[in-house]
Amino acid sequence: MRKKRNDFDAVGVERMTDAELSKKLGGYQRTESISISLGVLLVIAGCISMFIQHDPILVCALAFSGVALFLLVAKPAQTKKKALMQQLGSFFRTELAKAFGPEPEPATLPIDWAYLKATKLSAVPFTECTVTDFHEGEYKGLRFSAANVELRRTVEEKSGPDNDNWMTRTETLFRGIVVRCKGICSPTLDIALNDMFQERKKDDITDPAAFRKHFAAHTADGREADDQVTPQLRDLVQKLEASSSSAKLCGLILRGGDLTLALNTRYVFAGVPEELDLRDIDGIRKWFTASLTGMGNLLDLITESPALTGGTE
Repeated sequence: MRKKRNDFDAVGVERMTDAELSKKLGGYQRTESISISLGVLLVIAGCISMFIQHDPILVCALAFSGVALFLLVAKPAQTKKKALMQQLGSFFRTELAKAFGPEPEPATLPIDWAYLKATKLSAVPFTECTVTDFHEGEYKGLRFSAANVELRRTVEEKSGPDNDNWMTRTETLFRGIVVRCKGICSPTLDIALNDMFQERKKDDITDPAAFRKHFAAHTADGREADDQVTPQLRDLVQKLEASSSSAKLCGLILRGGDLTLALNTRYVFAGVPEELDLRDIDGIRKWFTASLTGMGNLLDLITESPALTGGTE
């Protein structure tokens, strides 16, 4: 598992003005984007030529060139871009401290491979895990931690219907945020909700039948817990998925007074989206601050839900 905690300091990198930083970041972002696009096109061209030209030399040349662009151009540009982003570390640290206070060392609510494996937030087991921008803090008296997480698994499948050749590919199971909250709900609650990976369409998941179609409910010992899914809990899930246009619940656990949430979303906690124009330094600062505000809004939505009291209606 690759993990990156609160590391905003660039080491061995000369400090730049905003104008210099803007120019450098823009250049690396442009190089990375162009290299990835060209690399994908070359690999696709190689796959097409394999079926049309049947020329193994041409196929290898195209595929090798595409992969070379990824490894020799796009990847170094991405690394340099991330290193330069750390020059904004002082601003990032200050905003985090203003929003959520100082972080404990060591963390009391870690989000890592071991925890994600044990909690089974994803109904499908993962084989790879990346955790970035982990932070623990306090919001309106609530102790919480959050991180951007990606879970993946390796899948083996036949390369064609008429042969026994197998190919391996990596499938993304989850990409979004994981949030842990301490002492936020009734200690009597013991329920875990997992996405069943059914197409959502426009189903109203506040309806019990629609909810059971999309989510499996069980207790810590594996017993079914559909009878514990209250209208308030279905309403909370509906609101979580309505919190942004891309939000989709992967897992929600209420147990021992604590809450753990895994939400598929394009929202990036304590960071900036990849598509943001990195030449806009003020825009980077605004996006970072907005991401912290977004976490506060999400925590407000959770804490204000009557689903956490353990009662019904």
